[in-house]
Amino acid sequence: MIYIDKSGFSSPFVNIFEREGRKFTFVNSMEEVEDSKNNIYITSGYNTFVHRCPATRNYRCCNYYVVDLVEGCPFDCTYCILQEYLNHSFIKVYSNLDRVEEEIISLSKKGVFRLGTGELSDSLAYDHILKLSDFFIPVINKLENIQFEFKTKSVNVGRLFNHNPKHILVSWSLNPQEIIAAEEHYTADLDERIDAAAKCAEYGYKVGFHFDPLIYYNEFEEGYSDVVKKLFEKIPEESVEYISISTFRFIPGLLDTVREKFESSLLLKSDYVRSLDGKMRYFKSLRYYMLRYVVDRIREYWPNVFLYFCMEHETVWKQLLGFDPGEREKFESNFPFYRKSL
Repeated sequence: MIYIDKSGFSSPFVNIFEREGRKFTFVNSMEEVEDSKNNIYITSGYNTFVHRCPATRNYRCCNYYVVDLVEGCPFDCTYCILQEYLNHSFIKVYSNLDRVEEEIISLSKKGVFRLGTGELSDSLAYDHILKLSDFFIPVINKLENIQFEFKTKSVNVGRLFNHNPKHILVSWSLNPQEIIAAEEHYTADLDERIDAAAKCAEYGYKVGFHFDPLIYYNEFEEGYSDVVKKLFEKIPEESVEYISISTFRFIPGLLDTVREKFESSLLLKSDYVRSLDGKMRYFKSLRYYMLRYVVDRIREYWPNVFLYFCMEHETVWKQLLGFDPGEREKFESNFPFYRKSL
């Protein structure tokens, strides 16, 4: 069900829905919206929509920027931090597209940036309804120093083939199929994600992959080796912009939510330790092993693809990749788009 707040009466979404004959209901406030992942609530807001991705203390973070236009996700991953961060299950969409465009243009005047929408929602899961790719791609392609990333666990890429892939990156979070089945509920299967990435790469989009979070289980080596091999068989190396890798980490309260909602989750079978930033992580020796294993498997096939760790300590970088990327702007200077834009 789609609900539209009275403040969003004149939003472009109303025109889209009316043109398509899609049903929606006007409401006076958020309290009238049934709290379900199946529902979309459109409203206006006065947020700063474009901002730098929150960093974590004592671990290396890049200078990625996010657009928080949508809050909530139709998928139900056991490890998702949105379970702790958001106070609603429905998909909340802000109608302030003009304001978002202004903020993106303003950011472009400050330097070279990577920007994406995958922090508080899946970037493409509802693209067939909201059609946000039709909004973002033309805005980005007018600019020369912004690379925009659609990050997804879906295969909802159809609308992307109506656009110029100039400065657009489409990326997928990846895990072995057994992890997807157990922990990433309602998402696309592994083979479906890779096939969608192959179609985007063939069309001309740069693609990316996020091995994040790596999850340890009994068949860890076999599972992640299979993922990398399937990528190599379907995706040409020159189409891959970058690959991020990081292990499962979480704020302490998340595990209680997992126990309550997903009592058979593999996440409950491991031991964790509180890290320097207050988050819980696998013990350092296991993290090293997991990261090294995946890096080595990727390098067997793709020796030149840019790899980076998300929220890992500088000692991990030095030991596994041979250098310390530094913080924020220095870290960002390693990314392919930044180097090409100089």
